[in-house]
Amino acid sequence: MASAARTRHHGGVSRRFSVFSLVLGAAVGIVLAAILVSSHSAGDPAAHRTPTRDVTRVLRGIPQDGLTLGDPKAPILLVEFADLQCPYCRQFAATSWPDIVRRYIRTGKVRMELRLINILGEDSVKANRAVMAAGLQDRMWDASMRFYDVQGKEGSGYVDDRFLRGVLSGVRGLDPARAMRERGSAQVRDALASVHSLQSRYAVHSTPTLLIGSDVNDLVPVADGVVSADKLAQAINAQLLKTV
Repeated sequence: MASAARTRHHGGVSRRFSVFSLVLGAAVGIVLAAILVSSHSAGDPAAHRTPTRDVTRVLRGIPQDGLTLGDPKAPILLVEFADLQCPYCRQFAATSWPDIVRRYIRTGKVRMELRLINILGEDSVKANRAVMAAGLQDRMWDASMRFYDVQGKEGSGYVDDRFLRGVLSGVRGLDPARAMRERGSAQVRDALASVHSLQSRYAVHSTPTLLIGSDVNDLVPVADGVVSADKLAQAINAQLLKTV
């Protein structure tokens, strides 16, 4: 009897220990998974997406001419090199950029150029052509914001004609069929060649890259990567002091 009781007791302890081990293992697994997700999200701007569809409201009433946003007589030129597939370009457009538009571009102190380059492959090439074609109707900035709002995973092949028509169709005041036709036009090819030339001149190898000056011949670097509105404002204010 005593021997049988001990056997049952040890068996119960063994079963309880096994259940406890399984529960503990599952808890550890959940904690590790949470740490990994948190670590990944901290370095992934797509994990903290800010909607850009409302950002296009910032553009209303501001003149656009091709790739230029703002008063062409503004004393300061701010140039952004961007890849439309780049999640960091999207993060800058959704966070810091609207404040700069309100404070400096709308007030006529700064004009800004969007120079689209290919860092992330063939999808970027196709995207650049379509958005540059929107620039022929002076809606390049709106089209870029719309693209960012539906931006997919880089290099996944999502940038096809259907996707691009959807992007362009969401731009107020744009003829999307015309833009799709003009993607391969001489004007778009020449504009992209000019961008590539300027990219080489200033040795731009990442996006977003921001440069500032009075014109394209005297640009100096401001930031390589996502920059805060306050830091960018400091650079603009310093440049404005030179014009006084």
